Amino acid sequence: MTEKSAPGRLSYRTLVVLQPTTFCNIDCSYCYLTERGIGARMSLEVQRAAFDSVLSSELVEDPVVFLWHLGEPLSVPPRFYETAFAIAAETADRYGRTISHGFQTNATLMSDRWIELIRRHQVRVGVSVDGPAFIHDRVRVDRKGRGTHADVMRGIGLLQDAGIGFGAISVLTDFTLDHPEAYYDFFVEAGIGDVGYNIDEVEGANTVSSFGPESSTRRYERFLERLLDRAAHHHGAVKIREVWTNMAALAFGGSDPVNNTNAPFRIINIDHKGGATTFCPELLTSDHTMGNVLDGPIDRMLADPVFERVGAEIAAGVRLCKETCEYWRFCGGGSPSNKFFEHGRFDVAETRTCRVHKKATVDVLLRHLERRAGLGVAE
Repeated sequence: MTEKSAPGRLSYRTLVVLQPTTFCNIDCSYCYLTERGIGARMSLEVQRAAFDSVLSSELVEDPVVFLWHLGEPLSVPPRFYETAFAIAAETADRYGRTISHGFQTNATLMSDRWIELIRRHQVRVGVSVDGPAFIHDRVRVDRKGRGTHADVMRGIGLLQDAGIGFGAISVLTDFTLDHPEAYYDFFVEAGIGDVGYNIDEVEGANTVSSFGPESSTRRYERFLERLLDRAAHHHGAVKIREVWTNMAALAFGGSDPVNNTNAPFRIINIDHKGGATTFCPELLTSDHTMGNVLDGPIDRMLADPVFERVGAEIAAGVRLCKETCEYWRFCGGGSPSNKFFEHGRFDVAETRTCRVHKKATVDVLLRHLERRAGLGVAE
């Protein structure tokens, strides 16, 4: 399962997703990573090549955010990042670049030492948490099948005590849909003011989604309707990504939408061996590597046959969405990884994720706004 929003609403022109390690210390049932039980790490050689390859490229726009992800970033020791951050800083100075770093973490390994490093290097943080324990612990378990919620909340507490802001990302399963009030109230009571959610998608190692039946879409709509009512009750104490992004699209509907997942070189993904792709990070889990940073600048990707083929298919899929879908301005052509893992190719339009996470969300939000306006309630 991907985390499709960068932590803490990162401001960036280029997002570079780096895989410090393949390993994750927990074993979420919907995870898309295929090698999360293997403890391979990114070497110094790959780190140096990655920073140089990216920051020397004319295809890359500032500011650049290096997001450490695709494995649990805190499962390698802090000294790994002390070295990596120093290499990144030296490389950025050499090329006159503006950079920052982010962790997307499950927070179970958070400690005072990590807090000190995060604070000193001003690392942005995103935390994965699926709501209250009775929801979270069904799917986000350790390698012995035990729930991880208590450890996540301990890590969140350390961040909050240190005054370090963070964004939360959660994954909705079919089970979550029956508990919208408990889901929203958890974030209010935990003092987490910013959350985005995805659905459990068919991607990589996760070959089945609990959102398969058509009834799941109707249940999701009821879930979101009740979630919006709960948010109104709490006067918007928790900002929900799915609301503010679609509200922005409603407010600025005249301009073409921006979708970083299907625009080349807005997102660059580099695995622990130096294998690189653009577009969605999930493409690293399939046979779509478009080069290796050890071979030279990221610009070499332009001549790579995989990039040429995949880029052409993605562009065709985006055009098809624009020509056929009335929700175009809310998503800008969908996520290539969803298209590939559901249909086996990129030059298609609708996916399960866009039916639920985008179309149904927009429909519910519009009905909610109309109902509130009819009651004379200002948003």
